[in-house]
Amino acid sequence: MDENQNREETTRIERHECPVTKHPFWKSLLCGLLIFLGAYCASYVVTDWHMKSLMSHMMRPLPRKMDRMIEKDIRAMDNLWKEDRNFARKAANVIHLEQTKNAYKVIIDLRAFDNNENNVQVSANGNILTINGRSIRKSKNNEQISEFQQNYMFGENVKLKNLTKETEGNYYIITIPIGPDED
Repeated sequence: MDENQNREETTRIERHECPVTKHPFWKSLLCGLLIFLGAYCASYVVTDWHMKSLMSHMMRPLPRKMDRMIEKDIRAMDNLWKEDRNFARKAANVIHLEQTKNAYKVIIDLRAFDNNENNVQVSANGNILTINGRSIRKSKNNEQISEFQQNYMFGENVKLKNLTKETEGNYYIITIPIGPDED
């Protein structure tokens, strides 16, 4: 055991440095790369914070005033659609076709056309009778124009060239005689 106590042990520590880090070019390149990565990470974090702050108001509910304005616009558009549907439904009830022994009578209710017979045009082409109607409603904020067209096709025994038009109160009456052509 004495042998082990007299023996001196020396430990030699050798340091090996990487030849890449000794060269100034590589040191500069690696430092530049680390600086670039650090700057990229910092700009990414700042950009992310900025985008989250910009988009956060998009995720919040709309202010009440804006919400009410949007609802009002939607109701106005719904009312326009309802009025158009109502006009089309009423237009079917505005024109009546009656047949007697010697004539067809087309009776048009002028109340739908501002009680003006000039808002109704009647034309005949061959054996087809075309009725065009137009109504203009003006209010404080807007103007609504409604137009429609209706066609009637008759047989060969109808004399569309001899039709007559007359106004009786709120009605515009078109009389089309029936009978053989005497041309």
